[in-house]
Amino acid sequence: MTATPSTFYSIMELSIRWDHGVHRVVDAAILGQLRVVTGISPVDCGLQRIGGLVQVNIADVLPMFRRIGPSEETATLRRIAPYEGGDWIYITDPAEGILIRSNDLLVPGQDVQRYEDERDLLRRSAHSAGATPRYDWDAMYAWLFKRINDYGVPESQAALVGEVQEWFVRNSKSGKVPEDSTIRKRILMIWRILRGRK
Repeated sequence: MTATPSTFYSIMELSIRWDHGVHRVVDAAILGQLRVVTGISPVDCGLQRIGGLVQVNIADVLPMFRRIGPSEETATLRRIAPYEGGDWIYITDPAEGILIRSNDLLVPGQDVQRYEDERDLLRRSAHSAGATPRYDWDAMYAWLFKRINDYGVPESQAALVGEVQEWFVRNSKSGKVPEDSTIRKRILMIWRILRGRK
């Protein structure tokens, strides 16, 4: 895999890429193994004025990634750090901080590449799969991203499961289609993140 500093991944993209729950990605960020960044309009931090890409302390926005129960749609940033690194500084104006959404959070591609290389993550995932996968999950995820981008989130998880199953019916070369329960398990994290978005 080749990644450059100008490449970014969302937390959900990494969850799918690594076949881990979102919380594994969030845990890596909490432990300082991945930086989380977002883009902001200029704000005052004491005597400094900072804008553009800044680092976010993922622990400050954990209500957006609850392990049990519904997660928050938004969180308020009250401190940030420069993108290149440095101390955490508090936002003084606006005094209430900055409202962000989970989709605003990104991980720099260079961090992703380093994390994957240190853990041999992608190669291990490929080897653990063994034989050719029965279903083309990667192609389905690519279609699902486009479908949600173009038409929004379905009204229910059951509707989303149904659409994914229909995609497999249309695109399965072997004629085999995963069961509802398998699809539901595969898209559960995606649904939890997108739930409530119109």
